[in-house]
Amino acid sequence: MFQRKISISLFLGIITFHLLFAQNIKYEVLTLRKEQFSMPNRKFYIQKIICDFNQPKYFVTRKGIFNKQKTIILGDSIQKVMIAFLKPSNTYRGGLVPVLMKIKELKIREERHFLKEEGTAKLSVEFYIETDTKPVKIFQSNAFRTYTGLMNITNQHDENVRTIIKSCMIDFNNAKIDFSKYVIPNKIFKAKRPS
Repeated sequence: MFQRKISISLFLGIITFHLLFAQNIKYEVLTLRKEQFSMPNRKFYIQKIICDFNQPKYFVTRKGIFNKQKTIILGDSIQKVMIAFLKPSNTYRGGLVPVLMKIKELKIREERHFLKEEGTAKLSVEFYIETDTKPVKIFQSNAFRTYTGLMNITNQHDENVRTIIKSCMIDFNNAKIDFSKYVIPNKIFKAKRPS
């Protein structure tokens, strides 16, 4: 009888431990906080963003004091998240050239080392102008950022992904690109009025 109570207590203890410390299968959605950043003398606006790689549906990170594995997803898609983030800084004004932004690579990684965590964010993008025949690549940019912390760096992914996107956009804005040779004049249409 006593042995049975010990067995039941041990079994309940194992179940309780498992429920408290098991890996959490829930996920978090990483949304990039909107912010306006300066791009002086901007001559373009991002008309469309496409992904040119098999985008991961999720990134695996570690979270909390027990360093549980956590799955982070980027909203609906990388394109939608980036369009929403760029919106305050990418407003259309007359005379701006429409540009296609192609995401070649986006990686978010987190590793646990002795007494610290290290995260990396990497982005590779290309910028295209659409002509009447095909898109023409006019610029490419890469950004990489490493960040470390003692306990939990998962909450820094938002800031670091925003930083590498801004870095690529500012690189493109600061490039000495003559947009005038790519611009195709719009056709002029005249209104037909009934006589």
